[in-house]
Parts: sequence; C-alpha cells; structure tokens
Amino acid sequence: MKKLLETIPEFYYIGLGAFTIINDYYANGYNNYLALLITWLIFLQVFYKHKLLGLLYGNVLTLFSVYMLLNAFSDYRETGSSGQLFFNAVVFGAGFLMAVAMVYKFAVAESRYNENELTITY
Repeated sequence: MKKLLETIPEFYYIGLGAFTIINDYYANGYNNYLALLITWLIFLQVFYKHKLLGLLYGNVLTLFSVYMLLNAFSDYRETGSSGQLFFNAVVFGAGFLMAVAMVYKFAVAESRYNENELTITY
C-alpha cells in the first residue's frame, strides 16, 4: 500500500496526459504526440524509478504547473470567468503539489549501485 501511495504523482500525470490525448483526438481530430511522449515517459518512470530522470521530470512538471497557474490567473483577469478559474486552479494547483511531491520523493531516495543495475531503494 505504501508503494502505491508513493506513485500517486506519476499516476496523476498519467491520467492528466491520457485526458489531454483523448480530448485532443475527439475534439480536434489530431494526435497530440508531445502529450503522448510525456505520458509514456512518466509511465516508464513508474516501473524503472530512475532518480535523475525523476528529478528532471518533477522539475519540468513543476515549472509547467506554475506557468499554467499564472496563465489561468491572467485569463481570469481578461474574461472574468470564475468557474473556469476555479477548475484551472484546482487541476494545476494539484499538479504543482504532485510535481513537488515527485521532486521530494526522488531527492531523498537512496541509490544502490550494483554492477549490472541501478535501482532506488525506499
């Protein structure tokens, strides 16, 4: 159960990526290959748990979430739609917290160096 709780940030971003891919395909009729690539890389991170890549993904997703939060607030100033602001603030605020949790998880993880493999112990 503890290992499942530790992977919640990755599953949050996998779900967000899957929603984006499906939404872009059915609403606009095109494949969002960038979202597909990022979702696939995070999916692989669940199984391989590479420390350096986990820190990199966490930092990139943190910057993305902060950017989208600032974008949501600037859109609110232009349109005044409080419902859209609340939805965006919840989605990207949770995304920011998940990305920070991902950075923290991989920053405190210990690495074991064997001859043939590189794994992380929790």
